[in-house]
Amino acid sequence: MDQILEAIFTNISLRTWTISATIIFTIFYYFIFILIIKLYSSEREKRNGIHIIIKITIFVISLIGAILTQGVLADLYFFKDWECGLTSTCI
Repeated sequence: MDQILEAIFTNISLRTWTISATIIFTIFYYFIFILIIKLYSSEREKRNGIHIIIKITIFVISLIGAILTQGVLADLYFFKDWECGLTSTCI
């Protein structure tokens, strides 16, 4: 997994990573949240469908989660200092 992520991060720019990862993670989180809601809803609620306000709220939460996820991954891989250890004082 580490080799795959390293290959991705060395071949694309930070802007491309930010936009594409945010879109991918937003879609991923959105479908997971919708699946969980449909899984735990009653039969009556399943027939009526999910209200648009709930869908918008789930989208916003998914977008925030995606921004945080891509930021953490970018921080771990793009901004990682490959030459310095944790105990050294190099910048």
